[in-house]
Amino acid sequence: MHTKAATEQLLKTLPLLPGHSFGFAKMSIPNHRKSHAFDFCNKVSVFCEEKPGIGGNELFGQAAAKIVTSVDNYPYSNVLGESAPAWLAFDRKVLRFYAYFQEAVHEKREEQYRVRRVNIYFYLEDDTIHVSEPKYANSGIPQGTLVRRNRIPKGNALNGQHYTISDLNVENEVTFYSRTFKIVGCDQFTREFLTSIHVPVPSGGQFPEDPYQVQRAELLGRLKATRPCAPNTSLKKFLENDRRVLRFYCIWDDTNTVFGDVRHMVVHYYLSDDTVDIHESIPANSGRPTNSMFLRRCRLPKNKISGASNVGAKNATPESFFTERDFTLGAVLHLNGRTFVICDCDDFTKEYYRENYGLDSFDPVRPSEYEEHVAEEPSVNQLAKAAGVGPAVFPDTGSSEERKGGIKNSFRTSFDGLFLRYLAVLRTTKQVDSDRRFVISLYLADDSVSVFEPHQRNSGILGGKFLEKSKIKKPDGQSFYGSSDFFIGAQLTFHGHTFIINSADEYALVFMSQHPDEFPNFRK
Repeated sequence: MHTKAATEQLLKTLPLLPGHSFGFAKMSIPNHRKSHAFDFCNKVSVFCEEKPGIGGNELFGQAAAKIVTSVDNYPYSNVLGESAPAWLAFDRKVLRFYAYFQEAVHEKREEQYRVRRVNIYFYLEDDTIHVSEPKYANSGIPQGTLVRRNRIPKGNALNGQHYTISDLNVENEVTFYSRTFKIVGCDQFTREFLTSIHVPVPSGGQFPEDPYQVQRAELLGRLKATRPCAPNTSLKKFLENDRRVLRFYCIWDDTNTVFGDVRHMVVHYYLSDDTVDIHESIPANSGRPTNSMFLRRCRLPKNKISGASNVGAKNATPESFFTERDFTLGAVLHLNGRTFVICDCDDFTKEYYRENYGLDSFDPVRPSEYEEHVAEEPSVNQLAKAAGVGPAVFPDTGSSEERKGGIKNSFRTSFDGLFLRYLAVLRTTKQVDSDRRFVISLYLADDSVSVFEPHQRNSGILGGKFLEKSKIKKPDGQSFYGSSDFFIGAQLTFHGHTFIINSADEYALVFMSQHPDEFPNFRK
């Protein structure tokens, strides 16, 4: 085999005539085939411009017209196999670089230029770039997305070559659409990825100081409050907890009252302003009104605030209202004089207490396991004693004239606000009205009467207030009904409707037995 030196010596000895020159350089080419430019793709004849020349060498102009992608720079791009494309191998993998650019400021004495910081995101799956500027408070500049995600072409490339991963690195300058960015750093994932493809990454630098920001920071540092006051965190609390609501499932045992039952309630606690609203959980076909609002949204005090509602709420301390710390499973809360037992809560409430208070056990409370302590009702003597009226004030009087005098007026004044309740039915021959039940209330202060009809399921009658509180005349039209006319079995005619008293509650029975002078017709 001829060596290179022997070949050059032979060429020098031959005359420079046609046929005396030999292409010894082509002898070193391993492949002498000529690529065909015409081919078939999906049974369609196509022209292949990118086919190389003889020996696999690129033809003139092919290298300049070829567009390079980032996949060509990966040394281990074939590890995943030929069946894994770039959009699958690098799905959701994004490189982030920290950069800045200087923007000139005209016609302003305080600053000549402005330093604007940006984040450059490079998507490995398709070589697209997205540039975003973080938003700063009170900057006065429309910030956000500066360059939408796309393949950004190089400014000096004639073949439309775009930026690839080899063009982005720390301490490099890149120009996107006539705006030059200086890269000063990157995140940890970007640094590890560039190191894995054998690209050295410098340590990086710092952002230059913005003269206007330095001047403004110095000015704000000298500002001090002339009248220091407690910080108002209501706005911060609202922004952090807006639309975050705790939900508790409670029961209210109202069986101690006439026609009362156990009612299920839903208590909503709003974290944004510490307000509470209560809705009643009304099952289908229960016969109750469809309006489930039990308490409108407001700040709920633990105890009754004296005075007007707005004045009392303004002067009250924050500790006098219910907070999120008061709502726990199994707790007994007295909300506006009603006893609520918290039985359960929703998943968001459990997660909130788990993260903020470290609670792990959220076992629901069954209503059957809860036995509420029923407070004994005070006797009539205790009520009289609390009102300042004792047995000495009510001596036994023999004549009715004395009863109509000062002792009767003292009786009415002492028991102002007290009333007795009786259960009555209508005296009628109509089948529809024979099953109706009424609660007649006798107010001891002025002998006024009110009638209420409880609602009954599937009765066809709505129920509610039947007669407004007022003094009612007797059928003779001369006198009014008084306490002596109310007893078990009495027949009372109110505006043409005759009621028969069948029974009374325990409090009324005890009260009438202890005041026989006011209720002479009472019989046990």
